[in-house]
Amino acid sequence: MNFDLMQGKPMRLMWSQRDPSLRKSGVGNIFIKNLEKSIDSEGLYDIFSSFGTILSCKVVCDENGSKGFGFVHFETHEAAGEAIEKLNSMLINEQKV
Repeated sequence: MNFDLMQGKPMRLMWSQRDPSLRKSGVGNIFIKNLEKSIDSEGLYDIFSSFGTILSCKVVCDENGSKGFGFVHFETHEAAGEAIEKLNSMLINEQKV
């Protein structure tokens, strides 16, 4: 049901992390900017899922749609590093991220 619409908004389902120090550490969390407005959270997930297990993935939106940036939180620092190394400054839908 991840990314299915509920009351017009896509749902985000994640594993519950009971240890707050792991959630708040920021390890494996990356910021992506200059996203094409047509990319949604599911599209972002599809792009980054080949690098490792994704704990959370979100394109930030307002009432007008995508704001052009998002976040992907990987399970490991290594997966996040590989994603940054491979996708930094690449063209995704004709937009350099």
